[in-house]
Amino acid sequence: MPSHLNRYEQLIAHDSQLPLQFRSQLAGATKLTRLHSKETSSDKQIIWDTTANVIAPILFGFVYWCLVSAKKRGIERLYFVARDGQILHKIAQVICQNWGYDIDCRYLYGSRQAWHAPSLMEIGEAELGWILDSTTFLSVHSVCERVNLTPQQIEDVLIRFEFPPSKWNLNLSRQERSQLEQAFRDPQVIELILSTSAVYREKAIGYFRQEKLGDGLPFAIVDIGWLGRAQRSFSQLLKSAGLYPESGVHGFYFALEKQAKALGSDHLLAFYNVEKPDRHHISKYRHLFELLVAADHGGTMRYEQSDNQYVPILRYQKNEKAINWGLYVLQNAGVEFAQQLTTNLSDSNCATDQFLRASDLLIESFVYDPSPIEAKVFGSFLIADDQGEKVLYELAPAYNFVNCLKLLSFGSQPFKGVWFPASLARSHPLFRIVLNPNILNATHNLRVIVGRLKRSIRAKTETEPASRLVDT
Repeated sequence: MPSHLNRYEQLIAHDSQLPLQFRSQLAGATKLTRLHSKETSSDKQIIWDTTANVIAPILFGFVYWCLVSAKKRGIERLYFVARDGQILHKIAQVICQNWGYDIDCRYLYGSRQAWHAPSLMEIGEAELGWILDSTTFLSVHSVCERVNLTPQQIEDVLIRFEFPPSKWNLNLSRQERSQLEQAFRDPQVIELILSTSAVYREKAIGYFRQEKLGDGLPFAIVDIGWLGRAQRSFSQLLKSAGLYPESGVHGFYFALEKQAKALGSDHLLAFYNVEKPDRHHISKYRHLFELLVAADHGGTMRYEQSDNQYVPILRYQKNEKAINWGLYVLQNAGVEFAQQLTTNLSDSNCATDQFLRASDLLIESFVYDPSPIEAKVFGSFLIADDQGEKVLYELAPAYNFVNCLKLLSFGSQPFKGVWFPASLARSHPLFRIVLNPNILNATHNLRVIVGRLKRSIRAKTETEPASRLVDT
């Protein structure tokens, strides 16, 4: 019966580690939100229900933690960075209104490309690391786009390194990626990147000033994660313009794998500590978590000046694929949950660690044990693992014979970050049997042994000629 508690609601309601009033109100809010659905499509209904039960409580807990942390640190403004920040910003507005948090919450257009490229003042190993970040699909064109260049601008260098125009849009092999790195170390390319960076830096800083980043009000940025590299570029841009706050830039993140600080005074804080052994699923399935905070517009590529105003230039105005999938259903359910919870529960009766505990329960259940229909609906969402979004992949594709063979023989997935439990749930029962953990572990161990044996034989073969030479 729809009015009965479902598996997620029971997880919360029956967890003795949560205070009785809190878990009752949280389970009740998820149930009320679920029952408020007006969706008629079965797929859209699944999106609404899963958001009410799983996604909304997790995101609400994170946003609440951001607001509490900001208040404790004297931060008066939060910038929710696009695109991950769109749904988070909407939830924050509900919390501030209903629970009386006097914090200015703003939506800030930004991205890795919009901040990384303009922040370049030198090209070292760290900079080359993100310029040539080895995503599943990587082409000459996509790498050039990361630094606001076109392949035509460096055509002579590319040809010298065996990259004619016919190769510019092809996915590069491992060897070709190494060759491209050498091309981007060429002084001519470096000089062009840095001169282009200076042009876009001025426009980025103009946009920052326009959004009041230089008015002296203590602020922090809010993003989903994962390395903090975007904040490093953001801080470098602020520093170059004299806008960097004396107390450093604060960044509130859902989760961080590493902390890539630009300056020693930066502060990178995470709601979900991935160093705990039972939270490795965040790193493993980050694309799934990025789906939960998808936006209805394309990524920010750069900023331009138009009629005395700085405007973000988006990769596309409308994220039609996500909207058609059911993005607005997800966002509306998230806002509805925030309204339900803040109306029926006072912030004095909850704490951030309680939401963290609830998030642990919900994430583990949803990530590792999705129902077949959840796996189908969420697993069919199309994602890209490169910022240029050149190639899209299903988040959790159903496995066929070829996929199984590649996984067992080489350990290779269709793309990095496949939501494996959902892929299994979508696959034929025979493939689910073949791809059970015991078989996968055994084939992995066998590949490790074979790899070591090959390296040992190769090393022995390479040393034998030298030994013969000495004997002679």
